[in-house]
Amino acid sequence: MEPKKTFKTYHFKNAIALKTARRGIMTHEGHLPVEIGSPPEFKGAADVWCPEELLIGAVNTCLMLTFLSFAQHRQLEIAAYESGAEGIVEHADGKYRVTQIRVQPVVSLKRENDIPLAQELFKGAKEGCFISNSVTATVDLTPQFRI
Repeated sequence: MEPKKTFKTYHFKNAIALKTARRGIMTHEGHLPVEIGSPPEFKGAADVWCPEELLIGAVNTCLMLTFLSFAQHRQLEIAAYESGAEGIVEHADGKYRVTQIRVQPVVSLKRENDIPLAQELFKGAKEGCFISNSVTATVDLTPQFRI
C-alpha cells in the first residue's frame, strides 16, 4: 500500500483597526499598513482599498504568481507580465456577492513558439490558484501574448 501523501497547512494573519466611520487600517508585522474602507458604491470613499478590490486583487495576484511559478519550473522565459482584473458584484441568491472575476493578463514572451506552453501553463495556473479555488465567483482568465 502506497503511503498517504501529507500536505502542509499554512496560516496567514492581518489585523484591522477603525480609523473613522468607514475607514480603517490593515496591518501585519513587517508589512506596510494599508488604508481600507467602503467604496463609494457603499457610502465610502474612492481613495482607499475596499474589500471588493482586495478580493479581486488577491485572485489576480495569485493567478500571476502561480503562472510565474509554473513558467519558472518549465523554464519559460517571461519578458513582461501585466494584468488587469474586474469583479462584478450583484444581488444573487438573496444577497450581494462577487459573482464574476475577469482576469486579463498580457504576457510578453521571448519567442512566438513559446505561446502554446504559456497557454498550457495558464490552464494549470487557473486550476492551481488556491485563492480563485477559494471563492464562489466564476473566474474568467483570458491571457494575451506579445512577442
